[in-house]
Amino acid sequence: MRIAIVGAGNAGCFTALFYAWYTRNDPEVEVQLIYDPYEDSAVVGQATLLGPPGLLWSALGFNWYNNPIHATFKSGILYEGWGKKREKHFHPFPADTMAMHYCPAEMQRLILKSGLFTVNATSVLDLDDVDADFVFDCRGKPKDFSNYLRLKNPTNAAILAKPNWDTTKEFWSRHIATPDGWTFVIPTSEESPSHDYCVGYCYNRDITSKVEAELNFQNLFDVNVKKHIEYENYVSKTPIDGRVILNGNRLFFLEPLESSSTQTYIEVAKMASDHIFCGKEVTEVTKDIHAYVRQTQNFVLWHYNYGSKYNTSFWNHASKLNFNDPEFEQYLNFANELSEQDVVPDSYGGVSKNTLYAQWPPYSFKNWFDGMTKINN
Repeated sequence: MRIAIVGAGNAGCFTALFYAWYTRNDPEVEVQLIYDPYEDSAVVGQATLLGPPGLLWSALGFNWYNNPIHATFKSGILYEGWGKKREKHFHPFPADTMAMHYCPAEMQRLILKSGLFTVNATSVLDLDDVDADFVFDCRGKPKDFSNYLRLKNPTNAAILAKPNWDTTKEFWSRHIATPDGWTFVIPTSEESPSHDYCVGYCYNRDITSKVEAELNFQNLFDVNVKKHIEYENYVSKTPIDGRVILNGNRLFFLEPLESSSTQTYIEVAKMASDHIFCGKEVTEVTKDIHAYVRQTQNFVLWHYNYGSKYNTSFWNHASKLNFNDPEFEQYLNFANELSEQDVVPDSYGGVSKNTLYAQWPPYSFKNWFDGMTKINN
């Protein structure tokens, strides 16, 4: 069986690494990554949850001493100015685990040189020309959105900038509420090419003009503006079509709150493997992918529901973007029974301590709920 991945961005590289590592003992499976060497990597500094560092450790022996990509520690996310009760709220990872911040270009070089799969540096215009049993299309944002569903989110634009301060003194991402939206600070190393793009001002271009957003950004933060981008939040109606499977921005895009994208790429690769190796029906895998993306959308929207310290048009709009999901309520009800000592029933309505809502365990529900409803001690 030959599995081809087209595109060497974050999604393409992690998809190829996933299949190469988990099929390494199967001589019947060949993994190939095909990419356009003249296509630039994403410039924005990336933040992960816990899955990507684990895959890098298993497949490549990555560790914090053997660190050719200048990755930095991510122990959680510090939310500043969100909700009405606290000035700051920290969403931590367990103390015995660590996520990471990294530069896409450095990650691409590391994975492409791993030797775990075949690499073909050539441009692909037509996937029909790819000789493989299954083809992952990871070629980035689609040009035509007619076969896509819009995801609900209050932001659709961002300004990227270089910070004029040392961001690496803090071992967590910062997500800072602003009058127009929120700003991320990713503590990438100054040696990393993404350092010039590691601060981003996310806003709604239909509420705030580009000129006004840039002025507000520079008034709030000591940065040098590098780039403006616009985006849509979306997911494909047909993640799998015959032998072609979508991943990365070709499959979906959701703004970077909660840093969910890289983990999602790996999870989509896992879900697709149920079809490739176990014969799971395309309709069922499609349901799985859509459910996962929908849950990710909902968990992010929940953050906005509590508003921020600002009473502005953006936050008035954002706080009213509600959703209806009984499964979300099950997780939240179960999470509210959690104690700091984690002494809870084994399950609640089908939810247990070890089950996840997309990427988040019940503890994450409790952490955010308490952080938005309780006053600082």
